[in-house]
Amino acid sequence: MTLAPPAPVPTSDPAVAGRPLDPARLWQIHGRYYDLEPFLNEHPGGRRFLEQVRGMDCTAVFESTHLHDRMPKAMLKRFHVGDNPAYVPDYSWKTDGFYLTLKRRVQDHFLAEAERLGIPKAEARYAHHGTPAFLNRMYAIWTIWLLLTIGAIVGGYWWCALPWGFFAFALGGYGHEAMHAGVYKSPLANRVLALITLDLQGLSSFVFTAIHVPLHHVHCNVKDLDPDIEVHFPLVRERPEQRLYWFHRLQPVYAWILYFITLPVLWFNDIVTVSLGIWFGPYGRIRKPYLNEALLFAVFKALSFTIFYAAVFMLHPWPQALGIWVLMLGGGGFAVQATFALSHQNELAMNLEKRVCGQAGDWGALQVETTVDFQHGHWLPTTFLGGLGYQTEHHLFPTLSYSRLKEIAPIVQRTCEEFGLPYFYERTAWDALRSHARFLVRMSRPEAVPAPA
Repeated sequence: MTLAPPAPVPTSDPAVAGRPLDPARLWQIHGRYYDLEPFLNEHPGGRRFLEQVRGMDCTAVFESTHLHDRMPKAMLKRFHVGDNPAYVPDYSWKTDGFYLTLKRRVQDHFLAEAERLGIPKAEARYAHHGTPAFLNRMYAIWTIWLLLTIGAIVGGYWWCALPWGFFAFALGGYGHEAMHAGVYKSPLANRVLALITLDLQGLSSFVFTAIHVPLHHVHCNVKDLDPDIEVHFPLVRERPEQRLYWFHRLQPVYAWILYFITLPVLWFNDIVTVSLGIWFGPYGRIRKPYLNEALLFAVFKALSFTIFYAAVFMLHPWPQALGIWVLMLGGGGFAVQATFALSHQNELAMNLEKRVCGQAGDWGALQVETTVDFQHGHWLPTTFLGGLGYQTEHHLFPTLSYSRLKEIAPIVQRTCEEFGLPYFYERTAWDALRSHARFLVRMSRPEAVPAPA
């Protein structure tokens, strides 16, 4: 993450001429400073997304979030307050480079689809949100999840607790997409959906959005910058330059056990993060929540604790309650951690063979070289894998609903081939899981040998 320099910002705006501006209060895009404070409440994606990247070089967030960017770019001119003469971009944004070429092709695809469906031009930029079938599946999954929760917590039925994690993860896939503004075009609807899918299960959408969107999605698998990867060390070693401890020899076994405690760990760490403003140490910093965000955070933490950590032990004998609790939260945590690992924590995505990038410095090239797709095809496995099988497409265009990513996967593949970039794909989720297991073994050894081509 490149923070804006602390020096005063020169400005051409006569309203503020002669008055230095604080870069920490501004938004920097392509080396230009914008004061979006007056626009926060008007932002179509909600003020939360703008607040998360204030004071940062948010070029990558702006470019990837706005697939249809003609209107946002025109709007920015109203808020331009100065330029950064010392600006050095983190990534390349050449007009004829890989990412911007791909972006134009994906734009053309959705505009053509909107025209084919008779969607007015004014509404075409919203046509990539969730399809009716996608939304109907969400309502069905949420209903089943609720019934399983009642059956497991109140009834104490193990056969309700056992599949709970799969439905919880599928539901979390919708919450993950809502944080990226991909399910509905309404920011409020996406916010509510994130609350009843993620926060209700104990995972703070406020914390996840602050860390996941402006950090992991910008600097995917980049050393010391991607918090989603850095937090695993020292318990799990995932880079050859990381120190090898004696216990890493056992990580191919105990890593899978750690996955089962993911949900309780994240539930507790959310509280630490909101209290201290840091996420698992130095890997990510977040702003303090507003009063309404803090209240929602507290209410849903209390609610999730009551439902998933207290009620089951109050209603049933502790051996039965413990079994129910382990099946539910252990299964859900394993689904979360193991499935995310398939996309980013393997020999291909970690780029251990030091592959020479076909488009050096291009932001889109970084995304395709650090992400692996798996299990394309039918909606059923896609839904229960949270849409993560199309992770490459999601990283390139995070606001697209994963119900639409299958449409652009061929476009991404062809463009990768044209620019000499890899397109990593595992045929099944099982193949991707085996790849992650091999990676854990490799990183448990003293020497990292070259990865297979």
